[in-house]
Amino acid sequence: MSLYISNIKSAVIIFPFLAAFITLPLLVIEYRHYGSFTFKRAFVLYTMIFYLLAAYLMVILPLPSIESVFKMTSARVQLIPFNFVHDFLTESGFSLVHPGTWVGSLKTISFLQPVFNILLIIPFGFYIRYYFRLSFKKTILASFLLSLFFELTQLSGLYWIYPRSYRLFDVDDLMMNTLGGTFGWLLAPIIAKIFPNRDKLDSSSYKRAEHVGWLRRLVALFIDYMIVSMICSLMIEVFFYMIGHRGMAHTPLFNYILPIAIVLILVPMVTEGQTFGKSIVHIKITNFYPGKLSRLRIGMRQAWIYYFTLPISIAWLKQAKLILTVESARTKLNAFVLVILSAIVLGFVFDFLAALVTRRDRLFYDLIVHTKQQNTLKKRGRK
Repeated sequence: MSLYISNIKSAVIIFPFLAAFITLPLLVIEYRHYGSFTFKRAFVLYTMIFYLLAAYLMVILPLPSIESVFKMTSARVQLIPFNFVHDFLTESGFSLVHPGTWVGSLKTISFLQPVFNILLIIPFGFYIRYYFRLSFKKTILASFLLSLFFELTQLSGLYWIYPRSYRLFDVDDLMMNTLGGTFGWLLAPIIAKIFPNRDKLDSSSYKRAEHVGWLRRLVALFIDYMIVSMICSLMIEVFFYMIGHRGMAHTPLFNYILPIAIVLILVPMVTEGQTFGKSIVHIKITNFYPGKLSRLRIGMRQAWIYYFTLPISIAWLKQAKLILTVESARTKLNAFVLVILSAIVLGFVFDFLAALVTRRDRLFYDLIVHTKQQNTLKKRGRK
């Protein structure tokens, strides 16, 4: 029992880092499917992720030293079904005709091990039915595959980090784990009482999706930025490398102006309001007033953001860093430039804060060209 508690403690320590790592992909998936990410859905998904992490750690921990694994001569696999019954009868001291042995036998490892293997996958069966709405047969298959993944992890010596397996690949574990997933599916209606109603959860998410929040926009912006900074930059770098002018790839024209013009101005103009990032999270730029939004105004809006707002903000950061770190740069001209840039950036910040306080969904560039962002996600039927 102390070992299991120790593994859960390890999961508690690792979980915040894992959660931080997967939050962005999770946001993309949820915005893609539901258009919003509610607290209740986050609770469900993160409890499921924590459970899977804890289950995985219980399978691989404690990690032995490589030297001790080198010396192991024990069997690597156990392929006889129901061998745990034989182990229980021979090792627990259980005797059907002697009731005094019954309680004691329930405390032995030969009994607790198969019970633990059942309990380990019960939450998985619950989540599979409650959240993913898989059928009984698919839940059995999914539980078996999860168990097989655990067993192969052990058999491979933690993906060949170790010279051999340090835990037994046991066919009985596959059977007990699969049985646990089945029990979890059967118990789902009872366990689900402490979780948000699944249909209401989806309904609430679709309703909130009609309001395009700042986090959703930020996810779209991040996706677009990754396309500009990685894919486009790589293509430009390769092109100039092939023609023998690699240095040109790092000039402002090819490092910023051209990729932005293609990905974040030309693309939404052609698609009538959607960048790659916006299309993934189901939002688009549209007219604030009734009527069709012209491509010119879409281009103007994007230019305000990427050729004015962001460059000014970056220039302010660089100028402030220059004056603070380089003594020779502390001239009146540089100070004057910093004051001008600071005033403009302060205006950006004030506009954003005012939008938050008044719950205004549009910043100054949307007000200038009379645009807004609109949800494009169509409500799906029940899975």
